[in-house]
This record gives sequence, structure tokens and C-alpha cells, in this order.
Amino acid sequence: MALTLGLLASVLVLLPGLAVLAAFNFRTRRGGARRPELALTTISALVMAAAVSIVVHLVAWAAIEGALAFVTALHDAYPVLDLGPKIENPLTSFFAAVAGNKPMAFSGAVALGMVLITEMVALVNFVLGETFELAFDEYDLNGQGWVFEHITRPAENGYTPVGHVFTATMSGKYGIAYKGPIIDIRQGDKGEILSIALARPERFLYELGTVDDDPPKKSWIERLLPGDAEEAEPHSGVRHHEKDYAGGVVALDARVINNIVVRSIADELLEQIDEEVPDEPEVPLA
Repeated sequence: MALTLGLLASVLVLLPGLAVLAAFNFRTRRGGARRPELALTTISALVMAAAVSIVVHLVAWAAIEGALAFVTALHDAYPVLDLGPKIENPLTSFFAAVAGNKPMAFSGAVALGMVLITEMVALVNFVLGETFELAFDEYDLNGQGWVFEHITRPAENGYTPVGHVFTATMSGKYGIAYKGPIIDIRQGDKGEILSIALARPERFLYELGTVDDDPPKKSWIERLLPGDAEEAEPHSGVRHHEKDYAGGVVALDARVINNIVVRSIADELLEQIDEEVPDEPEVPLA
């Protein structure tokens, strides 16, 4: 029985920290990136939960003590005011009950529950709010590397990451590529890309090979002067050919991915384009 009560007391003490971990994991999942081994290990999660819980309980205890002292002083100054019976700090009663191995009073247990619920609500609102985002915006808390800089962080700050995914070439120099908003990307233990998912992407054929640039234009004086005509210097490049829309969600595995290029476009610009571009007319069924 004592072991069960001790476990329950430990969970109650760590409850604010566990709420922070749950809110943090929910927040990091919204970025559409996954690197499970770096989310939070068991040891780091326990240390974080304990540290947050200690700080929050200390702040809550000080706030309650100040509130009780204010109410007591107000009652002493104005005895006419009936503020009810004097109560003890719920946190003090809780730790005294745990140390003395004795049950808490019903009123103290209710007050403790209200305090814990208030702590958790306040912490969850802080972690999911803009204050936390501004405070830790520059930090890669999940160790995602370039995915954090080019996908997670832009997605959390009003931008849509658009991925250009080039698959492995077929027959030497031809391959299929996709371009669309990134809705999910998963990383392995070493940060390598395992898979990527695009929403309603464009699909097009690309060609790797030598591209000839147009020769540089000359002025009329240079054209009159004798000399060999300068030829364009060939260089390696990529050519895009026919394209269509794949629709739905396209998930690509790392085995078929050759290269990924990410560009971030402001959500406001996308909304403006969506308003200006007319909808495609419906094709009547035959």
C-alpha cells in the first residue's frame, strides 16, 4: 500500500512536467518532420519533467502563500469581512501527508487537484503559445538539422515548404520529379531522409545532360571586327519536359529519391494566388 501511495505521489509531483512533455511532443509533430531517436530519451525526459515540476511547484507554492497572507491581512484589517475558515497551503499539506504517511483532508485534496489542474493548463498554454515559439524559435530542439532550417521552422512561421523531389534516373539520364508542398518527412538515426510526402504535387519528366547556352551577343562594332565567332560553352544541367498533376498525396521512399530541393513560399502569397487564379471549368460528363 505504501509503495502504491508513493508511486501515486511521485506521479502527482511530476504531473506538470509530464504535461509539458506531452504538449512539447504535440507541438513538434505539427512541423511534419520525424526523427524519433532524438525526440526525448527516457533519461532526458525524466530530468526535464522533474526540473519543470520543481520550478512550477515552487512558483505555485510562493503564489499561494502570498495569496493566503494577503487574505489573512485583509481579514485582520477588516474583521467584518467573512472570508471563510483559514486553510493551509495545499502543496504544503500534500508534502506533509507524503512525509508523514497520513491521508489528506478532503478539502485539502480538492484544493490540491485545483492547483495541479491550474499548473498543467498554464504550462500547456505556454508551450503551445506564441511566447514559447518566440523564445525557442532559433533552437533545433529535435536535432533535425537542415530539415529544421528549411521545413520545420518555415512551416511554423507562416511559410509553406515546397519540395522538388528528383527520383532516380531511368535509362541513364531521364527521371521523374515531383513538386509540391511537403506534408511529412521522416529521418533516420543519423539524420538521413527515410521518406517524404507531398500534397497534390506536379509530376514532370526531367533530363540530365549537357546544355548549350546561347552565344553572347556582340555590339555592331564587334561584329565588324575580324575574329572567330565565340561558341557557347556546354555545361551540365537539367531540362524539364512534360508535366501533369498527380493529385492526392505522393509518398516517396529514400530508395527512389535522388535529390531534394526545398523552397519556402509565404502563406499570404499562396492565398493571394489562389484568389486571383480562376477555378478550372468543370468538364461535363458525356
